[in-house]
Parts: sequence; C-alpha cells; structure tokens
Amino acid sequence: MKLKTTSVIITIFLMLGVPILAQDTGAAGFIISLKNGSSVRGRTLSRDDATGKLRLAMTEDASGEAKSYAVIAPEDTTEIRSSATDSDSIRIKLKGGSDLRCKEFSLNGDSVAVKLGSASKVEVRWSDIESISFTQ
Repeated sequence: MKLKTTSVIITIFLMLGVPILAQDTGAAGFIISLKNGSSVRGRTLSRDDATGKLRLAMTEDASGEAKSYAVIAPEDTTEIRSSATDSDSIRIKLKGGSDLRCKEFSLNGDSVAVKLGSASKVEVRWSDIESISFTQ
C-alpha cells in the first residue's frame, strides 16, 4: 500500500512539474519586456511602416512563415533582448550592407537605440534598418 501511494505522489509531481519546466525553458529568440511587467517571446520581429507597430512571430511553420504573431505598440515596450545564452545575439541589418550585432535594444519613437557593450549605445533610424533577425 505504501509503495502504491508513493508511486501516485511521484506521478502527480511529474505531471505538474514537466509543463512548468517546459514554460520556463522556451525556445531561443527575442524577448520583449513590456511596461506592464510581462514579457513576450518570438523569433522574427518586423515593423509595419504604415502604423509603426511591431509584429513578433510567436510560432512558425516549417517554411518560416508566421502561424501566430503578436502586434505590439512600440511605446508599450521597455526593452528588446536576445535570450540568455552567450552565443545568442540580435542582428540588425542596415540598408547599404552593414550590420550591427547586439544583445538588446530599445525603441525611441522613430529610432532604435542599439546597446553595444556595457556602456555605449548607437541610435539608428527605423528607415535605415533593412531587417532585424535573431542569430545563434
């Protein structure tokens, strides 16, 4: 009887623990922190030129097309960073061929403040950005 009770308790802990662990160890990508304290994670980030809103692809199919996405107002974000591993970075490809690699950046109206290192930032206008992608 004691063995049966122990196995039931272990099974319950496994059933509850695995989904919680799976939520905490999300896939690599962008992490957007919002002013309300929550955060959103996705792999592809784009900006609608007409409205200025950000589009973050949450899930993608095998070809890389977004199956679901979040639309976020830039004024609701506090920071945008890559996931926590050292090999992850954000690549901001500029028109003209050059690019910037960083761990995080923030939005300032029509420009992006790219954090380079621990003490320096570079302002880049949205109109100068060709694409923003996540790299490992």
